[in-house]
Amino acid sequence: MSGDGPEHTAAGLPRRPRGRLAWMDRGNARAKLVVMLVASVAVLGAACGRADTGSDAAHSATSTTRLLEGVPAPDPVTPDGVAFAALREIYSWQPAAETQGASLSRARKFLGPSLIRMLDAAPTAVETPKSTLQWADWAREGAHVEAFTFASGEKPPTLSDPNVQQFKIGIEQTVVYPNGRKEPLPPATVIATVVRTPDGWRLDAFR
Repeated sequence: MSGDGPEHTAAGLPRRPRGRLAWMDRGNARAKLVVMLVASVAVLGAACGRADTGSDAAHSATSTTRLLEGVPAPDPVTPDGVAFAALREIYSWQPAAETQGASLSRARKFLGPSLIRMLDAAPTAVETPKSTLQWADWAREGAHVEAFTFASGEKPPTLSDPNVQQFKIGIEQTVVYPNGRKEPLPPATVIATVVRTPDGWRLDAFR
């Protein structure tokens, strides 16, 4: 056979030129590299997306209630302002200096006729928040309890009397120790009933 003609394999089939085969190998290698790079970028992008999503989820999972502390408190002469102020006072405790239920007396200026009557007649009959045996422990350790009140997302029952309003209010309490340690207590939600009196709006019931 002449040197210009194609070489043949043992089976008699024409053999492809070596130069073309090497070019194809290099082309395939480059193609594979491009595919691998594209795949790597896609994986990195997906991973970053998941990381960002996780970060957002972590931020959204953080309670936003305490962020409301920076918002000015409602005017205490308005119906909702009276409810917030009264409940904040009632749920703020000084175990080392007070007995349980004393916070209701501190909130007297915010109270309506029903609560005033119950407070003056028999303080123990008033429905006040209890702290069970922890009260003695807090008193011994010199701790106090701070309360933070905020509007609940749930709407209270609608009333037809314009002189009576109800609000659903969330309450967060934090035990603060002398060394600065803070211990959050389980949150609570109450329905506050506010009535119009000659002296303005007053908290008349909460449950």
